[in-house]
Amino acid sequence: MPEQVGELRWWWIKLRNPRDDRFFLYYPNGGGADAKALRVCDRGGIEHAILIWSVCHECQCGLIAKISMIPEWQRQGLGRRLVRWALREGPGYAWVTSSQSPDGQQFFPALARETGAALTNKGEACAHVDVVNRSFPRPRLVRDI
Repeated sequence: MPEQVGELRWWWIKLRNPRDDRFFLYYPNGGGADAKALRVCDRGGIEHAILIWSVCHECQCGLIAKISMIPEWQRQGLGRRLVRWALREGPGYAWVTSSQSPDGQQFFPALARETGAALTNKGEACAHVDVVNRSFPRPRLVRDI
């Protein structure tokens, strides 16, 4: 069962979505530029992918703080879908990433060309962005990523 999803709620999610093998759980955060998360879990509740990001609308910037995924789920377009979900919050904003793994060094430039967002690890997010605040509220299941 995914973090912060009760056993009964997880059972209900699976019951209402019998054909789904992946569940996208969005953890919004209410305060300003606090971190948000999108977790992808299998039917057993095991997290196999996560994206953590922050957006500051005041400074018009965004930060992709973390993206990770099990190797079996890589190279299927899932990472692209996750990042595109985050980018919808700040179209036209200055987007940066945290340090990039060797895979990320190939992934982010390709996605930057596709989306027009910089997605570089060379810049800095504004002082309002809080990637430390990770006390995520109750998640909601999303389908339109």
